[in-house]
Amino acid sequence: MEANEIPQPPSGTSHPLSGWLTGLLRRLVLVAGVAFGIVYLCTLGLRLGINSTASAQPRTVSDLAGPAFEETIAFFEDAFAGDLGYSYYGVSQRTRLPTLEVLAETYTQSAKLLAVSIGIAALIGVLAGGLAAARSYSPAALSTLTLTVIGVSIPSFFLALLFQVADIRFYERTGYGLFPVFGISIHRTSALLPQVIAPAVVLAARPLAQITRITFVTLSDILRQDYVRTARSKGLTSRTVFFRHALRNAGVSVLTAVVVSLRFSLGSLPVVESFFAWPGIGFAMLNGILARDARTVSAMALSLGATFLVLNLVLEFLYRLIDPRRRTAQNGGDA
Repeated sequence: MEANEIPQPPSGTSHPLSGWLTGLLRRLVLVAGVAFGIVYLCTLGLRLGINSTASAQPRTVSDLAGPAFEETIAFFEDAFAGDLGYSYYGVSQRTRLPTLEVLAETYTQSAKLLAVSIGIAALIGVLAGGLAAARSYSPAALSTLTLTVIGVSIPSFFLALLFQVADIRFYERTGYGLFPVFGISIHRTSALLPQVIAPAVVLAARPLAQITRITFVTLSDILRQDYVRTARSKGLTSRTVFFRHALRNAGVSVLTAVVVSLRFSLGSLPVVESFFAWPGIGFAMLNGILARDARTVSAMALSLGATFLVLNLVLEFLYRLIDPRRRTAQNGGDA
């Protein structure tokens, strides 16, 4: 090669920036499509619900599809303009505020509830799964797996009902409530726990079971690998092997379990918030359905859908941060 000749990239390869922009464009198209689909289906579903209870001649899906499409277009036009009308807010549903303001307030409340529930599930789940994996052949491991099956199977509404019954019985015996409640004719002077604890624990039940099970299965497999045996043969303590080698290599699987469990919590959010009168986004969505307010329901559902998409992006970034092999694959496997 001559001194003044500029090296050219190999044929058939693209610039890394071009690939990044292409990936970003695909994600934006996906986000736009999902957002439009959420609003359209919410609008069409509420129109069908209203039509099913109307005294006039029932209309078919094809009759309502066009008006729902036009209403969806109007929704996004008003959303970009910053005006989605007004919605009722609060447990009593007597306060009328701008929909965007209600969305911001309820989303904050739901985010706080979800953060507490996932924090509880991740902390206890990783510890329980790790301890069970470290003692795979003990009765504690079998008990842990049995509890995870129960935790995944039990419905959220049933667990919430059990919490409320236990709270009422505790109050009748001691004069103290376990947590504050609304909508029940019980006048309390104090409660032992903050209001967020009861719904957070109910939301954490299925994530806790899922995280525990995935942690146990992943770590049990890793602890049987050759490199773990090699580390032990070199004289490393069991604690060092577990935390430095096994738990770190299980990070991707555990992280996936945490994020997938958060999706489960989002699905149970409206039911749990309704049971405990938590003024979050799920509670506002159910009230919007009862009031047949398509804009409120669409805005709340769209925010939950956007949360799903953001979680997927964060999960993909954390994958590459934890696992160096994914960064190598993204860079084209350059050596």
